[in-house]
Amino acid sequence: MGQDTFSSRLAPHNWQGSAPIHGSRAMRTSEMIIIALVAVALATGGVLAVVLSPPLSPCAGVTGATRSFTIIIDSTGYNGSLYKTGSWPVVMVQRCDNVVFTVINNATESHGFAVAYYSNVGLELVGGAHQTLKFQATKTGQFQVYCTINCSIHRQMQNGLLNVT
Repeated sequence: MGQDTFSSRLAPHNWQGSAPIHGSRAMRTSEMIIIALVAVALATGGVLAVVLSPPLSPCAGVTGATRSFTIIIDSTGYNGSLYKTGSWPVVMVQRCDNVVFTVINNATESHGFAVAYYSNVGLELVGGAHQTLKFQATKTGQFQVYCTINCSIHRQMQNGLLNVT
């Protein structure tokens, strides 16, 4: 029987009866392969980060005008929309403009205010409150301006329109 020491039990063997393998060429080759794989992964990750990053905003570097609008909410809707036919209020801006809505709730009950695409969650204003909604108009098209609270009195607050040209 051979000598059974603690170090011989822990040393790796090649399991064919020869001496333990220490610092072999195979170990150095596998280390080089791992290092090469890590380097390739890092390099590819950098390239993929550039290729897969989201596109810049269509308004990047463009300073649009600031367009401010006041919306008065009361029992006649948004700026008297109850008495209007078709879309009301209608707001027109240019692409890349900074849009600022000051929304004033003159009613006693809560009302909401949202602009499709730009602020789908929108604002909720308790009676007597006022809030501001700001965004940059980055996409052209027509976007609904509407109340986010669903009840019968809010029907006249569903037909507002933001036109971005």
